[in-house]
Amino acid sequence: MQQTRPYCSWKYWTDQAPLTQLFMMAVLVLLLLTFGLSLTSAEDGNPKPCMRAKHNNANNVFLKRHLPEGVPVNTMDQNIWGALLRQIKTCGRPTQSFFHVSQRERVERVCTKSGGKALSGNLCISKEPFNFVTVRLNMDEGLCGIKSIRNETKHIILGCDEIGDACQPVHFEGNPTSKVPDNNQPDCGLRRRGGQRPGCLFTMLFYPSLS
Repeated sequence: MQQTRPYCSWKYWTDQAPLTQLFMMAVLVLLLLTFGLSLTSAEDGNPKPCMRAKHNNANNVFLKRHLPEGVPVNTMDQNIWGALLRQIKTCGRPTQSFFHVSQRERVERVCTKSGGKALSGNLCISKEPFNFVTVRLNMDEGLCGIKSIRNETKHIILGCDEIGDACQPVHFEGNPTSKVPDNNQPDCGLRRRGGQRPGCLFTMLFYPSLS
């Protein structure tokens, strides 16, 4: 049986002076509140990259929206782009970004150790800049009224979740301030599970008998 660290038991802290007990109870309450808030904030996205996806079809939706078959090449013709938007049924989205299907492998690599750095939440930012097209629609006009079509070159930001046995892109996040990856941040990609000892809070809450 694994030896529990003394300070990870309720008995250890109840044997301390009253002031120490009061301090530790305040810390415990604060940790529990923080844990609860983190669960609430993660409703729309995982708190870290490459955690289990909430929807198994999230990657398919991403591919349909950003890497569909038939993305125009070397043209800003609004009629051609409008036809694509109607084909993939995304006329209700005011801003949309597209990659040519030939970039699919490179885009997916952003969610791996070789291609991306952690940014915030489940977002990863690419280690290299990408060329892509951003289409903006005039929602007042309806019928896929296009306002602008622009070629962009930036580091891309993707939401990355685990689907199956791989970390895959599930969301495209705009990068209006042209952020770049921070080499001090960890790489994206699946991490090996297991082998870590549970923290004190986990032990005290769920395994009090170990004390």
